[in-house]
Amino acid sequence: MTAIGVHRVALIGNSIMDQASCIVAGKLADAGIETFRFAEPGTGLINGAVDWVARTRDIVATTHPDAVIAIFVGNYPPPPVKQLDGAVIADDSPQFFALWQQRAAQLSADVRAGGAGMYWVSPPPIGVPVLAHAQRLYDGYRTIKGDHVLDAGRVLAHPSGQFVWTKQTCGHSRVVRTNDGVHLTPDGARIYGEEIAHELTAQLGVLASPRPC
Repeated sequence: MTAIGVHRVALIGNSIMDQASCIVAGKLADAGIETFRFAEPGTGLINGAVDWVARTRDIVATTHPDAVIAIFVGNYPPPPVKQLDGAVIADDSPQFFALWQQRAAQLSADVRAGGAGMYWVSPPPIGVPVLAHAQRLYDGYRTIKGDHVLDAGRVLAHPSGQFVWTKQTCGHSRVVRTNDGVHLTPDGARIYGEEIAHELTAQLGVLASPRPC
């Protein structure tokens, strides 16, 4: 089956998207969807090596996607951003969350102005304090009017929503997270990527990609 109205998808984000993107692309191909992958490990929406607002604007202009799917968990590499008065915006501060949400809203507005739908993917639970804000940032994406969300992160969580190292998959217990408590093993990337594709195609009314076993 082919997804109605969605034939081209751009995947953007940091290392979690980078790890899952090949699986997502393969599964979406089964639904007749062409995928373009642009994930950059270690990047975020506020600072760092990639200005994702500008990059996404260019991606939309050059690849003409019908949908943009994003995973951003809150990377905030040094040096920190400063306010106009020179004060540093500290990680996890109210100013940090406000600026991150502002950037997310601008990215979304540019995507929609380019004629594409915006889809934010929930992160899997992260087992280190430095990225404990990932879920809170996702909660902010959920409030952007006109956008869509894919709650795929729960597939790598305990039923209560907590971080886990292993999951039962295809009849076997597999390690799904690497020792750093952030990244995905090959099994974790497969399960997460399959769930992203499943949830997207389900929202499109296709259900061409089954849930991961």
